Amino acid sequence: MANIFFSGDKLEKQDAINSLTLKISEYFGGRYEVRGVSDDGGQLLEIQVEVFEPSDKLLDQHSDFPIDEVVPKWKGWRVVVLKVPISYIDNVTLAGVSGDY
Repeated sequence: MANIFFSGDKLEKQDAINSLTLKISEYFGGRYEVRGVSDDGGQLLEIQVEVFEPSDKLLDQHSDFPIDEVVPKWKGWRVVVLKVPISYIDNVTLAGVSGDY
């Protein structure tokens, strides 16, 4: 059974992604990407944040990241943060997105 905390109205996915991207950019100057994904719990928004050491705490590496404002819920969407190594977003997440095959 789904958690009632995440039930209710949701902003359209792309609108939620856009507004979450804007909110993060108000505080954070590092490299990140917001995308819609799914897991065993259903659809969610994933924030990938590039860090030097993924096993270390996010706020120890990026104290300006607004985690308290965007997690666990944004505009009705469940949100998770995924710490990824430097250059992961360009080389893995966005690889081939521009049509360069």
